Amino acid sequence: MAVNPGSFPGNVLRIMAASVVAFMVCSTTAHGTAPPASRKGTPAPATMAIPTFEELQNGIFAGILPTPVKLVKGVYEGKPFVPGGATRPRVELLESQPVTGDLDGDGNAESVVFLSEESGGTATNLYMAVVSRTQGALTNSATVLVGDRVSIRSASVEKGRIVLELLQFGSKDAACCPSELVTRTWSLARTGLVEQAVRKKPGTLSLATLSGTEWDLRGFGLNESLPGDARVTLHLEKDQLRGTAGCNRYLGSATTTKVPGEITIKASKATNQVCGGKVVAIEERYLDALRNAVRFGFYAGDLTLSWQKEDGSRGILRFLPRNTLPR
Repeated sequence: MAVNPGSFPGNVLRIMAASVVAFMVCSTTAHGTAPPASRKGTPAPATMAIPTFEELQNGIFAGILPTPVKLVKGVYEGKPFVPGGATRPRVELLESQPVTGDLDGDGNAESVVFLSEESGGTATNLYMAVVSRTQGALTNSATVLVGDRVSIRSASVEKGRIVLELLQFGSKDAACCPSELVTRTWSLARTGLVEQAVRKKPGTLSLATLSGTEWDLRGFGLNESLPGDARVTLHLEKDQLRGTAGCNRYLGSATTTKVPGEITIKASKATNQVCGGKVVAIEERYLDALRNAVRFGFYAGDLTLSWQKEDGSRGILRFLPRNTLPR
């Protein structure tokens, strides 16, 4: 079924393009970086607890709007630009496990998180913020604009630097469909986050971007968790896919078009096991959405498949890469 990407509502496309989204959000260590060995006669520095996602949901962030914003459960909404108007500044913390690592060499790991900002119009700006713990309190030590409608394919801290693999717009891309895969790197200086020169030539979004990774379904939506104990998986190898739909295994194929990120999927059960009602309901819902997939992209490192039916109903499947920290 051919579906015009422009038929998606603007907010869905902006979320998909801004995610933020990416194969995986990961870290060089799950629990931070160990403190450096002390010199003879000098005690090693104490290791501070790494800021958690729950703490960051209610944190204060500067460098996004003219004045610092205080999040409440991950969201900040300012006053309308015009009294009585509907348009107002909005900042949201992307739901993802913080990337952690020692960025300033003090032996304590900082948390790196991502926030989207919308102030009306078509722009959805992605910001990256570094947060540390100082004397027990959280400190937003640096914030930088990554770009407009940029998606995160993966993020890590390597040798004290933040490395992002991003999906962004190329010079010839339509407004709906970014195609350029790039790797960008930042280091933390006294003046803030400083981006290093890009040395690798940009790649292009394709099925190969997803190939070889085992994906676990996180939920039927960006913020909806998979109900119960059901396990739903997807694995793509070139244009062939397989997985578990909750009860039965399935097989299928995927094809793309010249429009970056546009996809068509055929899938059917490969087994015929009998399972409980809740699991069957999840399986039917998943396979129905999979067969109606029209686009793939990333949100904070997770894979997203957008689906749309001929009756106008639509939604998103969100997949977590295997062997990453749950969140």
